[in-house]
Amino acid sequence: MPLLNISTNKEIENRQILLSKSSDFISSLLNKPENYVMVKLNDSLQMFFSGSSEPCCFIEIKSIGSLEPSKISKSICEFFSNELEISIDRIYIYFQNVDPSMWAWNNRTFG
Repeated sequence: MPLLNISTNKEIENRQILLSKSSDFISSLLNKPENYVMVKLNDSLQMFFSGSSEPCCFIEIKSIGSLEPSKISKSICEFFSNELEISIDRIYIYFQNVDPSMWAWNNRTFG
């Protein structure tokens, strides 16, 4: 129910470690059970940001509630800046609160 989508032009050497750390991080940050968290990683992408192809990252977070962008943006930027070794000013985050009736799992919607 939280979906974390990580897109970057960096090549990630150990994808499983990043996926695991990211899942735990988002679960804790949003106070959601980790067994509902999905993390998707797209690395080594062709990306261009702010007039440069230097390392950058686009983070998408979709969740049913628990998203307070003004309160969690800094933590998210710092986490991914450290994990990916990307400057904070080269990270974009997109937040989307999803209506429970528009999200399904295990043959049924959440609302």
